[in-house]
Amino acid sequence: MPPLPWIKTFWQRQRPVNRILIAGCGTGSEAFAFRRRFPRAEIVAIDFSPRSIRAAKDLQRKNPRFQGVHFAVCNLTNPRLPKIVGDNFDFVSCHGVLSYIPTVRQVLRNLARWLEPDGVLYLGVNGEAHYSRSWRRALPGFGIEMIDFQDTRSLRQLLKLFDMLSQHRSAEIAGLGADYLAGDLFGVVIQNWPLARWANLYQSVGLHLLGSYWPFRGAVFRDVELYHLLIPSSRAEVVKLLEMLRPSSFHCLILSRQQELRPPWQELKKLRDWRLVVTPLYRQRWPQKRQRWMSVRNLKLRSPSTNRLVECRMPEWQIELLRRSDGSDSIEDILQSLSVRTLHRYLRDQLYLLYQLGAINLLPPTGAHSERVMCACERERRGRH
Repeated sequence: MPPLPWIKTFWQRQRPVNRILIAGCGTGSEAFAFRRRFPRAEIVAIDFSPRSIRAAKDLQRKNPRFQGVHFAVCNLTNPRLPKIVGDNFDFVSCHGVLSYIPTVRQVLRNLARWLEPDGVLYLGVNGEAHYSRSWRRALPGFGIEMIDFQDTRSLRQLLKLFDMLSQHRSAEIAGLGADYLAGDLFGVVIQNWPLARWANLYQSVGLHLLGSYWPFRGAVFRDVELYHLLIPSSRAEVVKLLEMLRPSSFHCLILSRQQELRPPWQELKKLRDWRLVVTPLYRQRWPQKRQRWMSVRNLKLRSPSTNRLVECRMPEWQIELLRRSDGSDSIEDILQSLSVRTLHRYLRDQLYLLYQLGAINLLPPTGAHSERVMCACERERRGRH
């Protein structure tokens, strides 16, 4: 799972999280982690395996902290599942499941139906650079039958050779457990797809991409001078570009039934009416105030959850703009209080950089976003009746 502060940054939810669904919970570790993070939320965890659900319930009985999670044996392809566990979930997590199910569209359709209009789905699925894509082609050349997994010493030695030759960057595959290898390397169905193919599926059921974790973690966006070339691309559009240039081995996607907010980056007059919010993803080390607005200062933003450091040089008045960015005032209101009369293109470029890095979010003028959410909820209510 990607860090929760990152999920919150791209979700931008204002209301409390009341209902959470863990789709494909296994033995319950993910559900228990969410229990600790959301102690007041109702958490439902489902899996097709009765054995896994029994193991999860055994762990739950032994630890009082794990109470409040409802476990159930369910098939994600069953359209009647809402009658079993309910619907209207604020947050749905489906990590490492859909890559091994043949009926992907049916599951995505169900997950989309179970979401609240302003809820999000976290989806973790294999990418085209996943190691099993090439390894499954290479193993038969050494006499290995991909449909007949035999955990032998000779297989482990061969996997160790593959680890060395491919310079696999994650945990060494040769040392992983038999259960993992049986499903993740020798499974009957393994969907290692580029983002474009996953996008065709989630878009076909009415879901929209808000962000992706792996491109976000990479060493990108270094040169501010070149950064303006991406304007006005949204976060989702930048993710798609990065996937074309450097495919991921695993996609960590935040999806919603609502389209992502698109600040008017090319219209400075309109952009001034939007509101800035510093996200919880970074810890700010604000320089000590000097009230010398034009002096250039160093700003450091650290993200412990993603192990990232962002360093910027900007005038004191721009740092003060960020200091005051809690979503209550528009950019224009803050600039006027600083006696800055206009929104310069250079500042726009700096804000766009911080926006793509997840350091800030931009909200529409007061009332615009709430009206949009209310309209979406009203359409949903009418659709159900």
